[in-house]
Amino acid sequence: GKRLPLTLAFGVLVAAAIGAACNGFFVSPTLTSLTINPNAPDVQLQTTTTLQAFGVYSDGTSAYLTSSVSWSSSDPTVATVTGNGSAILTGLQIGTTTITAGSQSVTSTATATVFINVSSLSITPTSQSLATLNGTTSQPFIVKAVTASGTIDISSSAVLTAYLNAQASTGVQCTYETLNPTSGASEPGLYCKGDGSEGGGTYQLIATYTGTNLTATATLNVP
Repeated sequence: GKRLPLTLAFGVLVAAAIGAACNGFFVSPTLTSLTINPNAPDVQLQTTTTLQAFGVYSDGTSAYLTSSVSWSSSDPTVATVTGNGSAILTGLQIGTTTITAGSQSVTSTATATVFINVSSLSITPTSQSLATLNGTTSQPFIVKAVTASGTIDISSSAVLTAYLNAQASTGVQCTYETLNPTSGASEPGLYCKGDGSEGGGTYQLIATYTGTNLTATATLNVP
């Protein structure tokens, strides 16, 4: 009868020792890698889509993270991203931005694209003239897109290519500028300038928008 208390005490000590050893042995797995799903997200302008962070752990397991994920957008004027586990990506302006997700000092990035569904393109003015091809710059061309939600200016993301005699011109380049290259005034648009290598003529300008086969045309006349 006197041995029972000693036996119980010994059992408690053994159990405590085993518990302490197991507590040190079974270490919680750490996050080793992180990916954003989808890995190249796109979102229509003025709409939202959901992003998720997928993690792989040191013990080989993997799962979608439901909390403790930080999200950020490199250009919040193009798109914002908010959330803790999964996140909401909101398209604010046509373009691209880098999305970063992070957890436990592990980060991952993905390029998000904000797009529009375009039914037609237009360009204004439809004709301009330059005094000379070399050393002068056109006034701005404005490219607009007709969408389900209205007409919007897409000059900053449109491509304007000059053609002479049905051949793409290497001597004339049309680039988007926020300031008028000649006056310095705030006149955003596509400006065309030649290097003089191809001489005068009537150049056809064709505006295109990535992801569509739509075009709009204008002319650039050089004496």
